[in-house]
Amino acid sequence: MPRTRRDVLASLAGVGVAGLAGCTALDAGESDSDDSALDPAALEAVMELGSPAFPARVPAPIADSFLEQSRGRARELLDFCPETMSPEEVPNEGVRNVYAEAYADATAALERTTADESPFETLQGLRYARGAAAMVKGTYDAAVGDLTEADVRDEAESARADIESFRLGTRYLGDEPDRALVVYEAVENLVAGAVRSLDNADEYGRYADSAPRVGELLDAVESARASLDGARHVRDRYLASIADPIDFTDAFASTASSLGGVTEDRRAEYPEERGLEAVVAGEGFDLEQLESTPAKDLLVETFVEVERGLRDAREGLQNDRFATALVGAHTAETHRRAFEEAVTAVKRGRYESAESAAAVRDAKLGALEALEAARSDGSNPHLTRRALVDIAHMVDRGDGYFRDDYYEDGDPRAARNALAQYATTEFVARETPGVSAWVLGTLAAERGGVGR
Repeated sequence: MPRTRRDVLASLAGVGVAGLAGCTALDAGESDSDDSALDPAALEAVMELGSPAFPARVPAPIADSFLEQSRGRARELLDFCPETMSPEEVPNEGVRNVYAEAYADATAALERTTADESPFETLQGLRYARGAAAMVKGTYDAAVGDLTEADVRDEAESARADIESFRLGTRYLGDEPDRALVVYEAVENLVAGAVRSLDNADEYGRYADSAPRVGELLDAVESARASLDGARHVRDRYLASIADPIDFTDAFASTASSLGGVTEDRRAEYPEERGLEAVVAGEGFDLEQLESTPAKDLLVETFVEVERGLRDAREGLQNDRFATALVGAHTAETHRRAFEEAVTAVKRGRYESAESAAAVRDAKLGALEALEAARSDGSNPHLTRRALVDIAHMVDRGDGYFRDDYYEDGDPRAARNALAQYATTEFVARETPGVSAWVLGTLAAERGGVGR
């Protein structure tokens, strides 16, 4: 007996995105009867197709010894502290409760780092684990010892000075633009995260004039230092892998400025007033007719990331974080192109409803195939994959609508929202390699003007 499309999909359930590539072409004209409506079992099967694995990573050799050293630092901080405070040590029950919660959080954070899918994800997770462990130690030392807020603020100022020294001493040296751009964007994000940790502790502190406040500040300092350690390790390991580094600094700066201007000009072609709905209406759509359709969510989801990319590009330029600005321009242009393609699709009558489980399934398979096609594009693999990390999570977000207790089985809102997420993923993934070529092609042209 020939295998039906449902048989093929069932056999593929749970495999990675690479294994799903091409499966939408199988038995394209065949449909089982329970796919003609929003059958709960059929929608469950859509979710069980799985989500693609795109763990965050960086094209630099992160050393296992560095990760273990960072993990050891978190353990060391916790080893100085008991699991609970006794009432004899600390009569204040509120402080004891905060401490117990912080201890549990820190141990859980440390355990999570062993389950990360890539060394870079582990590096990122250890920033939080080290900070959480410092929250424990700072709270304990302030409650039973002589650690004061003033002491920790002195440490914070020292950390700020070290961060600034590292930032000023980093140039964009590398082997080839695609790899260098992704490495230095990661470095810049880690440095920005270090600064943000210190700033947020001052602006958004939960505690005041108490032992937990000291712990909170020490958390910020340790998180900042962990981020700085990570940035330095990624940069240094990358440079150590290159025999004859090229200086891309001037080319990165000029290209970021150029592409930032292009993306700003292209955004200016759309309405500025009344937010995203004005942008959608400006394309000639009747918002009332689009309400409660996958089409509206698709249009909004694609364009909202244009705004995020532009913000990253602006802030990157303002703060001399040129790799961040370039990735921001990539994000903005990718989603702008996806929005234009989505506008065309909706005007042709697509995505008016999620009329069946088969339609939802096809949307998800389209997303998975588009991700795999982009991932397999070898022209600019590092930048393209970096962008896909931010895109691929939308598949899991779509699946989440079928896991959400808010929806009953077969609720059309769950199917509608999931379909919109899958469709957004497909449109954006399809545009990603082309925009990578645009960014790196512009960078190559700029290098022709600034020299090596």
